[in-house]
Amino acid sequence: MKPYDHYARFTSDTPDHEMTILLDQGIYRHLRFMQPGNSMYWFDVITWPGNLTIRGDMGTYTFSRLDDMFQFFGGRQPGYVNESYWAEKLVAVDKQSPAKEFDEDLFKQRVIEDFWEAREDYDAAEAVEIWAAIRDQIFDDYASRYTAHQCHDLLNNFVSPVSGFGYSDSWEWGNFDDYGLHFVWCLHAITHAIRTYRAAKTLTA
Repeated sequence: MKPYDHYARFTSDTPDHEMTILLDQGIYRHLRFMQPGNSMYWFDVITWPGNLTIRGDMGTYTFSRLDDMFQFFGGRQPGYVNESYWAEKLVAVDKQSPAKEFDEDLFKQRVIEDFWEAREDYDAAEAVEIWAAIRDQIFDDYASRYTAHQCHDLLNNFVSPVSGFGYSDSWEWGNFDDYGLHFVWCLHAITHAIRTYRAAKTLTA
């Protein structure tokens, strides 16, 4: 399953964004990014000693690590973010868009991986039967897969056509959480803001 390209999403959402420097006093900064005349996907990046906040259409998150948080996030290569490490530095998270959220694709990937490993214990005909049952019962278009609880219910209620295959230990798989679209989008926005800001400062130096 091809991973979602968050950077491509960010760049497609912000092709005409321009930076406005609202405050620039040492590490006290307030940068605004938006398309002129259109507030869609606008965002602000604000820094003060030891903190950086991003806020806007895609959520609000505050990080704390170094005195100058631009040094922490750095002038990363476009497309690079470190979700897990940077998430450890969160001190405030948007209640509507937490850093980690239920991810249906992650659930599907786990089911596929489990079947791929288990298929070796069955002959070809049995493996085909099992996969057909997974598609009909778990991956059915009308099955509810909006929460981890619903996904575990699908696994627990799965009726295997072949003896020995099932999901009795599915709760050990966890909650199928992954870093959410809004959070990762904002990470790309932060690194983009830093690159844009530094490029502008270089031009005016």
